[in-house]
Amino acid sequence: MPVPARRHSRSRVRRRRAHDAMKPQNVGVCTTCQAPLLPHTACKNCGTYKGKQVIDMARDLKREAKNVTTPIHDHKHAEEPIESKDEKAS
Repeated sequence: MPVPARRHSRSRVRRRRAHDAMKPQNVGVCTTCQAPLLPHTACKNCGTYKGKQVIDMARDLKREAKNVTTPIHDHKHAEEPIESKDEKAS
């Protein structure tokens, strides 16, 4: 497998890495509900994209309500005394 013939200088490496910095995301505002919005995405609050309704939010709300379930462990246990290791051994 080939290896580099020469070492890259500090300036060459730093010039290459000059564009690796994290840049802040460009956050916009929804035109209908004024919610924060990433570019080129539909609004999660109202379901619009470029002023057009693309997501049926009423359907999504019905789905979420249907999927909400009660916790599996939603009952009371009878109070049982906890035995120590010494009592179990005898």
